[in-house]
Amino acid sequence: MAAATAAVVGFFVAAVLPRATWPLIDGDVWWHIRAGEEVLRGGAVPRVDTWSIVGAGRPWTSQDWLANVMLAVGEGAGPWGQTALSFLFGGLTVLAFWILWRAIAVRVPTIGWASRIVWLSIGLALAGPVMGVRVQALDLLMATAVIWFLWRYLVDPRSRWLIGLPLIAVLWANLHAGWVLLFLLGGAVLVGEAVDRLAGRRLHGQQPLRWTQLGRLALALVVSAAALVVNPNGIDLYAYPFYTVGITALNRYVLEWFPASLDSLFGWLLLGFVLVAVLPALVLGRNRLRTADALILVGLTVMAWQAIRFLLIVGPIGAAVAAVVLSPVIGATPLGRRASPMLERLARPRTGALGTFNRVLIGLLLAIGLGVAFARVNPATAEREIAEGLPADAVRWMDEHDPGERMFNRYEWGGYIGQHRPEEPIFMDGRADVYGDELL
Repeated sequence: MAAATAAVVGFFVAAVLPRATWPLIDGDVWWHIRAGEEVLRGGAVPRVDTWSIVGAGRPWTSQDWLANVMLAVGEGAGPWGQTALSFLFGGLTVLAFWILWRAIAVRVPTIGWASRIVWLSIGLALAGPVMGVRVQALDLLMATAVIWFLWRYLVDPRSRWLIGLPLIAVLWANLHAGWVLLFLLGGAVLVGEAVDRLAGRRLHGQQPLRWTQLGRLALALVVSAAALVVNPNGIDLYAYPFYTVGITALNRYVLEWFPASLDSLFGWLLLGFVLVAVLPALVLGRNRLRTADALILVGLTVMAWQAIRFLLIVGPIGAAVAAVVLSPVIGATPLGRRASPMLERLARPRTGALGTFNRVLIGLLLAIGLGVAFARVNPATAEREIAEGLPADAVRWMDEHDPGERMFNRYEWGGYIGQHRPEEPIFMDGRADVYGDELL
């Protein structure tokens, strides 16, 4: 067993898993659960709002119905079901990082284990504050799968790698409206490769996609767009993301839609990422940087600057792009050349006492990672965390005192109150798309 294996296991199990495993402290998760319960109870996806005072009867495109059902099933199992949900979403995030781990090796097979750990750790630091039991975690997983198929096609432009895109589109259309990322990422590769082809760029022997290959990619994206209609909302899904982004009140009132400005931790984390990854990739790695990679890196960074919720996407995927561009550059420096033999030795399998030590170390890292994650989300700890950030005591008070049927509540607390008191209307909850700018 190699020492490098222990380091890789430690990264995924003792770093990514505990960071990504949170209790159900996000206020929005509770209205998602309620929506899933409604689907399970009625056997249909809701089309109008029946929960809130200000939104009663207004159209509702429940575009994330499948994710909501997943959440409702977990919540229905009680406190331990909540713990299972926390581990499920933490595990999905680990899977997303593993997909990027493999995708980096697809693009540049010579990039070693240490470089991948370093760059993905940077991505983890940027995305960490916005992780948790949130439907956006499914966007991260789907986006990393898209990256894997696109990068597979870049290095091996056979049509079979494009079949995955429409399949992802169908699944994503029923999980969350983040499916727009499929077309942003695919469009970046399409445009970027076309620019490189027109400019005649040759990046270390790598040829841009030929026009026929670009045509197949464009066709795959068109088929993916058509496949989105396979959802309970039909063609209404196409307009949904653009309508939601156009709600300007989100940027003023909802934290996750705030810009990543320097008066918050999110802004400083994004600035650090720009300094260590984005700018070096554009400047130091310009001779290796495909235009498609530049468009993805810069585009996702701008999205995160405009709304902190996108840190979850730019962190891991941006770090993977930086790894592909900058790891060979760093490896060619005197420091990189000196470190290479040592890293190769650490990657060799060991027998005897060293092999036994590495196996024991892996077992210890597994125990630490799972133990820390469990300590964060076991029922007793999760209940305390939820009570600190959400109105659990207020809900208990209302259950005891019956305050009436026209309750006023904060926007971000409506989901929790409504899920725990579904028999009475709330003022509003986190479904900004139901209310729109005027009501908000």
